[in-house]
Amino acid sequence: MDKKISDSLIMTRHQLQAELLRCEYCEEKPCKAACPANCSPFDFIMAARVGNSSDFKRSAGEIMRSNPLGGVCGMVCPDKFCMAACTHKKFDGAINIPLVQATIVEMAKRLGGIPKLSIPAPNGMKVAIVGGGPAGLGAAAALAQMGYAVDIFESRDQLGGMMNLIPDQHLDKKVVETDIDFLLSSGEIQVKTGMKVADPKSLLAQGYNAVCVAAGLWKPIQLGIENEDLAIKMVDLLSRLEAYSFDGRVAVIGGGATAMDCAIAAKERGARHVELFMLEKLSEMPLAAKERQELVDYDIEVNGRIRVSRITKNNRGISGIETMKVQLLEGLPFSPANVRDVRGTEGVRTGFNAVVIAIGMRSALPREQTEGLFYAGDMLTGPTTVVEAVATGKNAAVEIDAYLKDQPKPVIEKATKSTYALPGYQPVPVSLATDFFGRPIRSPYLLSASPVTDGLEQMTKAYEAGWAGAIMKTAFDNVPIHIPAGYMFTFSPYTYANADNVSGHPLERVCREVEQLVKQWPERLTMASTGGPVTGHDESDAANWQS
Repeated sequence: MDKKISDSLIMTRHQLQAELLRCEYCEEKPCKAACPANCSPFDFIMAARVGNSSDFKRSAGEIMRSNPLGGVCGMVCPDKFCMAACTHKKFDGAINIPLVQATIVEMAKRLGGIPKLSIPAPNGMKVAIVGGGPAGLGAAAALAQMGYAVDIFESRDQLGGMMNLIPDQHLDKKVVETDIDFLLSSGEIQVKTGMKVADPKSLLAQGYNAVCVAAGLWKPIQLGIENEDLAIKMVDLLSRLEAYSFDGRVAVIGGGATAMDCAIAAKERGARHVELFMLEKLSEMPLAAKERQELVDYDIEVNGRIRVSRITKNNRGISGIETMKVQLLEGLPFSPANVRDVRGTEGVRTGFNAVVIAIGMRSALPREQTEGLFYAGDMLTGPTTVVEAVATGKNAAVEIDAYLKDQPKPVIEKATKSTYALPGYQPVPVSLATDFFGRPIRSPYLLSASPVTDGLEQMTKAYEAGWAGAIMKTAFDNVPIHIPAGYMFTFSPYTYANADNVSGHPLERVCREVEQLVKQWPERLTMASTGGPVTGHDESDAANWQS
């Protein structure tokens, strides 16, 4: 299967280079501090800026060691993390760090793949992970890199969790596949798809030393309104989009990013008109700037501070909705619990022939306080982003590791921030090969004529140390040498440079040593220096030497 993603979802080489050149390489690295996974744009941009193949691979390795779903997060991360912290934000606009990241990871994959992680020695212990979404995958990668044998139990037929529901215009599913391929190579990880675990703590009795529950939120929240059973559930629509088609007006209930995804999906599946009905105001919708623009691009009508109180029907199915205005209690931040109905604002909207409910999900599993049981992802924090879920998974792995090694519980200041990096990252060697007037040399590092190049012994030591070439100390034969003071560089009244630039070896010896060095070190650039009398008259001296 071709796992190359569409070029329309990443930057061109010229666009990428333009963004890379904007980075100020701030010493404080505010972008890194703002990333939930502690990924450092400073470092991966610095690594990629020259643009060689090895640079993109090294840069991608820097990304994936902190965030093993770095390609996915590059495509779907909102602008509230690294971009919000970018020092360019208030000047000429933040660097588009997520898209830079997505492009670098994709280019590395096209150039032969992200550098593989070294595999640690097994430590003899097993950990079960319930749920194969971003939190479970983040935990799996970290635990595998710590030497644990990891089994991932996923109730569905593929890994990815809610990432598989993100529309293709935001996330090419090939990125999910290739990121997961990389992640599964991080150590001893076994995947058990189609395996629903009803009681995670039962795994502790099956030989697992610890269990990480990262099952996500898959149970739709019920509105509790009449005819709710006629509505389409968000999960059903986004997971089986090809099974749905619309030809009229669609009402989408909900005000989050997923509700917007449902609205766009309905438009793409044939709906002529789509409206959002939500408790939030437009300004309170948790959307990135590009997602807000999509509301305009797809011509989605937005109704805020309104509650759907009933779905109406006729003999053909859904016919409309009944609504009521709501208001936010004064002085309180937005939350569904903080809104109240406004009496006398009841309304009826007819003409809708489909309703999609996207007001949120809850866990199908209870949270239990059981020794050896740990939680990650949305079960721990509530709905979050992919990168925050990865961070919770890494944090859970760190807690499990401390627990199984009988160490003090680590202090985690914020559940959605993790500084753990996969230790198996192996830096990509950078080729320094270049050429000297068309002659290939291993690096641009050459020794100039000086005491450290005065003879075979010194030159051999230089080549053994890795120098790509050198100019042997200047030598003459039977020429009276006088160096005018003007040719010397004075550091102080007692310190002169260039005072010993002439070798005491005869030119014939230097020629033999050059011949020997060329034979022994053919890949190095061995050069010699000679000349004639130095009289202080540069033009005539040069003409004499060149003759």
